[in-house]
Amino acid sequence: MVVPSLRREGDEPRALLSAVAQLHVAGVHIDFSALFGGALPPAHLPDLPTYAFQRAHYWLHDTRPAPDQGPAGALSGTDATDARFWAAVERGDLGSVAEALDLADGDENRAALDAMGGALGVLSDWRRKRGEKSAADRLRYQVTWKPLPGATSGVPTGTWLVILPYGCRDDEYAAQVTPVLDRQGLRTTTLRLDGPESPDRAAFAQLLRGVLADHDDVSGVLSLLALDQRLRPGSATLTEGAAATLALVQALGDLGPTGSVGSGPRLYCATRGAVGVGATDRLSAPEQAAVWGLGLAVALEQPDRWGALVDLPDVFDDRAARTLLAALADPGDEDQLAIRATGAFVRRLRSHPLPTGVSKPEWRPRGTVLVTGGTEGLGRHAARWLAGAGAEHLVLTVDSDPEAPYEAPHVVALRDELSGLGTKVTVCPTDLTDRDAVERLLTGPAAYPELSGVVHTADLARIAQTDATSADELAETLAAKVDGLLHLDTLLADRELDLFVVFSSVASVWGGGGQGLIGAANAQLDALIERRRARGLVATSVAWGVIDGFGVAADATAQEQLRRRGVLPMAPEAAMAALTHAVRHDDTLVAVVDIDWSAFVPAFTSLRPSPLIGDLPGVQEIVESLRTDDTTDESASDFLRELAAGSDAERERALMKVVRENAAIALGHSGVEAVKPRRAFQEMGFDSLAAVNLRNTLGAALGTRLPATLVFDYPTPDALVEYLRTELLGDQADDEATEADEEEIRRVLAAVPFSRFREAGVLDALRSLARTEAAAPDGSRPSADEELDLIDGMDIAGLVQRAFDGTQL
Repeated sequence: MVVPSLRREGDEPRALLSAVAQLHVAGVHIDFSALFGGALPPAHLPDLPTYAFQRAHYWLHDTRPAPDQGPAGALSGTDATDARFWAAVERGDLGSVAEALDLADGDENRAALDAMGGALGVLSDWRRKRGEKSAADRLRYQVTWKPLPGATSGVPTGTWLVILPYGCRDDEYAAQVTPVLDRQGLRTTTLRLDGPESPDRAAFAQLLRGVLADHDDVSGVLSLLALDQRLRPGSATLTEGAAATLALVQALGDLGPTGSVGSGPRLYCATRGAVGVGATDRLSAPEQAAVWGLGLAVALEQPDRWGALVDLPDVFDDRAARTLLAALADPGDEDQLAIRATGAFVRRLRSHPLPTGVSKPEWRPRGTVLVTGGTEGLGRHAARWLAGAGAEHLVLTVDSDPEAPYEAPHVVALRDELSGLGTKVTVCPTDLTDRDAVERLLTGPAAYPELSGVVHTADLARIAQTDATSADELAETLAAKVDGLLHLDTLLADRELDLFVVFSSVASVWGGGGQGLIGAANAQLDALIERRRARGLVATSVAWGVIDGFGVAADATAQEQLRRRGVLPMAPEAAMAALTHAVRHDDTLVAVVDIDWSAFVPAFTSLRPSPLIGDLPGVQEIVESLRTDDTTDESASDFLRELAAGSDAERERALMKVVRENAAIALGHSGVEAVKPRRAFQEMGFDSLAAVNLRNTLGAALGTRLPATLVFDYPTPDALVEYLRTELLGDQADDEATEADEEEIRRVLAAVPFSRFREAGVLDALRSLARTEAAAPDGSRPSADEELDLIDGMDIAGLVQRAFDGTQL
């Protein structure tokens, strides 16, 4: 991590201490004993206080080891001695080094001390580089594939609905899938789309109703819709297959059962060539990768409905069918699979440390470098990074919309800043979604023949639940994120470049609630980079985690929620250092993210296991520690029985307790104190991810499916409890409410004067009822005064009810 320590204004000591403090609060290990000249041992350092009047500790505690430490923990004994030794080395303090090594200042040690003095600089440089590598390694991850061990045969039970895209009769591959599966013993029924235009969710739901009405034993849905690579009209990147897959996901949700969590057939989405599992197995259909990014989000938003992503081989024969069926019959927790001629492979995330023993020269850009979106967001830091590395000329694109002037103050200020570093700067308004506009930029009269590199920032943040996403929104997101890359890749295919970098997101790596749009776009972005690399061209995609001050991390409340979930915002300077490493080491795809796995894993796997991260060091131990007996359904049933047997007040308390507990978990709080019954969820800091988590955990606790818009439809815990009471208790709650209402009506009517009944026109009816009720055996009737006395002593509410034949007053 890098922070500036020099300021134009202010004294240098204050600026230096401010930089040290900034590093400390960002989680970097600081040797305070060295800062105070060894006069203040770590054991005497006071803890930072909590916020006033609060018992919860909100200060971050660094649990990562310092570069010279072993396991995390307070320095003591030998560790403290080592820390003081290395601090003395970095200061060049030979006396303190000699003292730490117990070398007295005598003639017998003079030669050793002299030699040590010359070595301090070498040792300090070695330690600095070791620390930088350690910091870089901690942020770097890579997606890999490994063979799936286990059964090599088996057939899933029940009937499977296979959904085929339009035109499958003309597509030999799609047409042969169902017959091959049938031949291997899978019982299937088929739904073929019969029109060139993808159906919307309502039309899809209608199609599904017809099929499911005839087959009540459907246990799985296998969709081949993604194989339809026809581009949607008006889009350069959205396929009909991806649009149809989105509609299918939504339609299945609309038809979903209202019973317990986990009921209903799961959806398995198949692609062909959307991923590559090794150096000799390259992806061939980057357009289909959007379905993978979309599926990663659906798996987290709708865990009870989602099955898996499955990439099929180039040739789907009997052998491939057997491998697929074996994987579907006994998938375990695996939900990201690739079927190949050699077997099934599963997707994994691994640490991707910098190679050791490999000396790479310092990287320096030459000529002109193009930075798309270079005046906004992360693009500004990319421009500064390039200028600081010595770029001669930067071309920064801005939105060509006339309402977004490229002479805005912040653009002028950036241009002046970069020019001050000796870099020529050209700002060009360009619509990157327009191929002609990109071509004019690259090959027109004002083109840049000396162009040596491209950084495509594609800076975009869109949060939306998959269930509430339209195909048009998906097309817009793909256009904003991917179209520019597609045009640049095509138009620069014959240009020899030193640098071709795109900015992606970890939404394409492990997904996220509300990240379906961004996940789909970034997955397609990553796939295009892989295809470009397979053509022998320079290409790097960096999937960023959260960067301080950008996207969701620009909001302090959202940033705090991310920290509680284990996603730590990186300083932009640290991100740019990681970008340097990615370029120098020629990475193809690398994820750069700062994660506290001990906090991230419990939230990420709360309702759905994730083998994707299971091979990371320490993650499996965390998962094992969280694993308990599967008693969710039994616990939910017990809770509902207790709820039904309790009084209305007891039910209110029980439901409020479970709502507050799960809301606190979704927000990352250790207790329920911050969840107030009448306070809006949005005011508490709920974002789309927290809303999804609450819906999922609450649904599991109560054993029922809850709507995706739960938090938005019922914006406070009070409102949510009222909804749950009606949803869980149904007619029983209504009957009890009716009885309570009747008692209240009886109490009020008993106090109403007769004059009000006369004014309301019901007194005659009441008298008639009273005469009937008080009639003597001989048929004689009471007098008028006696009637009023009778009414006064009778069940007024009952008389009124009968007078109006059971209707309400």
